[in-house]
Amino acid sequence: MVPGSKGLWTAALALVAGLAAGLGGLDSTEAADIRIGVQSVPPDEVYLAKDWAEPYGLDAEVTQFSSGGEMLKAFLAGRIDTANGGSARLVTLAAKQPDSFYIIATQQYGGDRYGLMVAKDSPIKGIEELKGKKIGAVTGSGTFNTFRVFLQKHGLTPDDFQIVNMKVEDLRAAVQQGIVDAAVAWEPHVSIAETMGVAKRILSMEGVNESPNFILVRRDFADENPEIVTKFMASLIDTAELVKQNPEKAGQLAAETISERGVQVDPKALELSFTRIHLDREVTDDLIAELIPIAESMLKAGKIDHVPDFKSLVNRTFYEDAIKIAGKNG
Repeated sequence: MVPGSKGLWTAALALVAGLAAGLGGLDSTEAADIRIGVQSVPPDEVYLAKDWAEPYGLDAEVTQFSSGGEMLKAFLAGRIDTANGGSARLVTLAAKQPDSFYIIATQQYGGDRYGLMVAKDSPIKGIEELKGKKIGAVTGSGTFNTFRVFLQKHGLTPDDFQIVNMKVEDLRAAVQQGIVDAAVAWEPHVSIAETMGVAKRILSMEGVNESPNFILVRRDFADENPEIVTKFMASLIDTAELVKQNPEKAGQLAAETISERGVQVDPKALELSFTRIHLDREVTDDLIAELIPIAESMLKAGKIDHVPDFKSLVNRTFYEDAIKIAGKNG
């Protein structure tokens, strides 16, 4: 049953906040073959829906984190072997610790998964109408840095607006209550707000850049365990195929996963979010090139001191080997 607005409100808050708990984890006395980090984002919720690694003979310890920042801290500390995160965090990591990891796959990409929303009854239809007004955003996120590129392409800067730095779970409520005039957020937050009927999306970042999120693996772990990483990659390919072929089922699986944590979410919101997300695990030169304008924007803003050589961080071997064995979850 689709919950009412109150239930959806509670569900959305719990979804975006995430539960920093190990789902699918093993007993602490046993050593997992691979320790996987995930977030509270649609593709990762599907990965949590079942043991995708088991058909490949892997014991996987999967830990869900409340944010990409928290996950990357665990990744750098060696508490997990794989991680994913937004483009801005990857750019920062590549600029400061390039020797610590490989880029082995894409997690999700596409500018359409970033949207600018306003209240349902707002008369605002375009970005020019928001000049001088308040826009809520998570200013350290890849979403905001893509928004920064969007503004540059339209002859604008963040200084043309009153940017209010907020937690992503607070953005929808701030829009609905008129605390801000608009908010820029990533999926599934925009789709949840639309499905609840409290906000509407007036534009997306589609066409700005693909803003890819990538799957990272600790370099020392990958060098020592190439077969394990290849099997993990095969499980990622399987999940991507499900989402591409059947977004409705993927939305239902993700909603069921979330419901196991005591939260009810409308599957239609997640299904909608999957139609705005691209999943294709192969790391292409074009996707890597999409990081450059984000890095240049961050360099200009003083967030990093140089634009990293992203191509040198890519290891395509695992994908090339995994594509030969993928499909065991099909």
